[in-house]
Amino acid sequence: MPKATTHRLPDTVQPERYRIELRPDLRRFTFRGEESVSIRVLKPVKTIELNALDLQVTQAALQAGNGPLVPAAKIELLKPAERLRLTFAKSIPKGTAALHLVFDGTLNDELAGFYRSRYTMENGVEGYMAATQFESTDARRAFPCWDEPATKATFDLSLVVPDGMAAVSNTPVAQEKDLGDGTRLVRFAETPRMASYLLAFVVGPLAAIEGKARTGTKVGVWALPDRIAHGRWALEESTRILDYLNEYYGVPYPLPKLDHISLQDFAAGAMENWGAITYRERILLLDPSTSSTQTRQNITGVMAHETAHMWFGDLVTMAWWDDLWLNESFATWMGTKTVGALHPDWQMWTQFLSMETVHGLDLDGLRSSHPIEVPVKDPAEIREIFDDISYAKGASILRMLEQFLGESTFRRGIRNYLKAHRYGNTRTEDLWRALGAASGQPVGPLMGTWTRQTGFPLLDVHVTREGGDAKLALSQSRFLYSHILGSSKDAARWKIPVRIARAGSTKTTSFLMEKKTESLTLGRSRRSPDSDWIKVNAGQSGFYRVNYPADEWKRLRNAVVSGELSPDDRIGLQNDAYDLMRAGYLPATTLLELTS
Repeated sequence: MPKATTHRLPDTVQPERYRIELRPDLRRFTFRGEESVSIRVLKPVKTIELNALDLQVTQAALQAGNGPLVPAAKIELLKPAERLRLTFAKSIPKGTAALHLVFDGTLNDELAGFYRSRYTMENGVEGYMAATQFESTDARRAFPCWDEPATKATFDLSLVVPDGMAAVSNTPVAQEKDLGDGTRLVRFAETPRMASYLLAFVVGPLAAIEGKARTGTKVGVWALPDRIAHGRWALEESTRILDYLNEYYGVPYPLPKLDHISLQDFAAGAMENWGAITYRERILLLDPSTSSTQTRQNITGVMAHETAHMWFGDLVTMAWWDDLWLNESFATWMGTKTVGALHPDWQMWTQFLSMETVHGLDLDGLRSSHPIEVPVKDPAEIREIFDDISYAKGASILRMLEQFLGESTFRRGIRNYLKAHRYGNTRTEDLWRALGAASGQPVGPLMGTWTRQTGFPLLDVHVTREGGDAKLALSQSRFLYSHILGSSKDAARWKIPVRIARAGSTKTTSFLMEKKTESLTLGRSRRSPDSDWIKVNAGQSGFYRVNYPADEWKRLRNAVVSGELSPDDRIGLQNDAYDLMRAGYLPATTLLELTS
């Protein structure tokens, strides 16, 4: 386990199983909770620290092994540290123990933790349901816990809910009992080992429609009763998405059900709670009589992104928040891949190029940019550090890596990674090792140049033509918009996956550029010398820009006019030329000639 720091819990105690009962009151906006946590004491201690925030812990006791139940001598809530410290009169011996807690909390209006979610029916009737949003560090607002992603445990959850209201959580309902006072006890099946931030539960006047994946997994969409019919598109798409990802990952989805839950009062767009994904209502529901194709794409895209997390993030989880970039970037890439496979007519990779890659290049060309990988000490830093540069660039370099290694090789590495680390925690380096082992390529050193330093390269291409033969000389430097004010002395270097297309050939030439300058011979063209062209960054999958001599720009313009280049290559050429012009690398006349 990691060494304790100011923002990390001590490594003296490890939770193994939570048994939690929560009793929300939707009239007073409060809840009462009881929990029993099976723990493993790793070395003798007199104090136990775990996370808690905005809770009143009224009772705390511990049973070590088969010994007696011993009340805590002191209960302290350390608000600035968001911790609960329990001190016992005698040292707790190494071994197994059970921690028993009773606590009260508020169903807050901050859309975080265990909160009250307001809704309005189509007939104007208003009310509240109770819902959760725990990522990154808000499970501690619902119950005391070890609220860190590497501290996985199982969860046995029960909710006491008003009659007439549904209760949904990560796993199916295992038992229901009428309590005779207008409420009932709903107990859910125990979860697999998982991180606390992925637990979820919703109590409200919800209805469901259901389907099944090919593997038998039950798939459901939950919404208010007067609009549940608008969940039909989501249900059909979610089933297809789950089938595709089951096949791609090669590891069956491990839970018996997957629910998609619509909430009107929800801060995020969606949240990948394992088996119980929550969404803002407009991102999940669709009125077929008024909704556009773009709305359908948006819903399918978000569902694919969140469902991709069921494996990458939920089954295998980052060890700490500084790898959140990979968690989100992978889901963005995998979501695009999934939707593209299910709806090839939507041209998802062309949309990805325009919305993710170009956006990432725009931001990362600024001197004020930052590396993708940034150390996180305090989880409160997460929203400040991880932004569009991290996610747009992160997803784009994963696309670049997949195209360089080959799609089947990349998938083999992903499958091996998931199988090796299922129900566990990993660092970014674990993924690079799996992909390196599958491909024989130096993936770790390669990707380190893209994630640990700021910016991206500009490749300057020089072409020497003799008859039908062509020789390329490539030189790399950092692309900066501030180049227009003067050349930079930035010495950054990248290991660049280079793919080259040539007129008359359906095959690309690929190699890894590791030095500042590289040369290669392409040989004889299948075209006449005057109709030959060479396009570096074929398919526009690389996260870099390319500049050519004036004559090569003219040849590429002819290829655009003749329709020989793909839409992605045409978009890439135009975007490169425009930004090269903005930054002072290229005359405006070249851009105008290319686009005229």
